[in-house]
Amino acid sequence: MAKIQFPVVELDNNKFQVIVDLALYSKDVITAAIYKFSHLFYIHQQTDKSNPNLVFVIFESKDDNAITVDIPKQFCNELIDQQLRHDVNAQFGHIRDMIVEEAFKPVNSK
Repeated sequence: MAKIQFPVVELDNNKFQVIVDLALYSKDVITAAIYKFSHLFYIHQQTDKSNPNLVFVIFESKDDNAITVDIPKQFCNELIDQQLRHDVNAQFGHIRDMIVEEAFKPVNSK
């Protein structure tokens, strides 16, 4: 297996850890990204005790799924995707809500 670089750390026993900076990604975003991989891996997250702005996300093999170099890359891409969704929703979610509200208003017939 190729050597994985920061923010990904290879651990023993077919595990790896991704270090996520809360200055870049919200906790909700991290949880959403983790969920996308939960069917393949056991996943644990914990805050770094020496730096509360870092979250360690640890992936452990589940059902003998091999952890390849592509898995942490996919997870990092999923973090970006989920953060973008979160940001767009925060900025424009009220417009979606108004459209849905208008679509489901009772029709006034004369």
